[in-house]
Amino acid sequence: MTFSAKAWERITPLYDKILNMPFNKELMEGSLDLEKFKFYMAQDAYYLGEFGKTLATLAGKFNDLNYVLAFTEFASGAIVVERALHESYFHEFGIPDLVNPSPTCLLYTNYILNQAAYSDVAVGVAAVLPCFWIYKKVGDHIYTNHHHDGHQYKKWIETYAGEEFAESVKLAINITDALAEKASHEVQEKMLQAFEMASKLEWMFWDSAYREETWLV
Repeated sequence: MTFSAKAWERITPLYDKILNMPFNKELMEGSLDLEKFKFYMAQDAYYLGEFGKTLATLAGKFNDLNYVLAFTEFASGAIVVERALHESYFHEFGIPDLVNPSPTCLLYTNYILNQAAYSDVAVGVAAVLPCFWIYKKVGDHIYTNHHHDGHQYKKWIETYAGEEFAESVKLAINITDALAEKASHEVQEKMLQAFEMASKLEWMFWDSAYREETWLV
């Protein structure tokens, strides 16, 4: 069994919970409160900037130039391509450019940056994989079940259900599997733990957006 198959099997119950979260159910139906979506977009814009730094950090740790190229392009996509969608929403909905990260957003971004900087590169790659893979799965699920021209959040759905993003996700999975094949049993277990932790943080990120989480102190 490949690493990706083991990893997805491990988080399948969690993924099912992600699909059934109020945020994602209401996003799918188009009934999600606009203020909650605006909060989410602002936090996700902050996240993408830090995600881009994380991917660039990982790119610099590879010996294989094909992986360097792939992760450099992933970083560029996170910062330039995907944030273009956010900037259009920022303008449309009047979201301020300056975003202060919520506690959960800061926790998640610090976690992936830490894994990229200090863990084995394979573990760092496993930690960023859920952001690719879970978003693609959720985007496809929403697109298949409730996509229509009049959907309030059509642009978001089409970004994560699109073919360009699908190719990036497939490549990220393949690279992670290739790294796992060469890794020791100990590193493989750390990869699974990192994948699971980041998946939990994905759940927390959507939950915090639905609650419009603020700092209590």
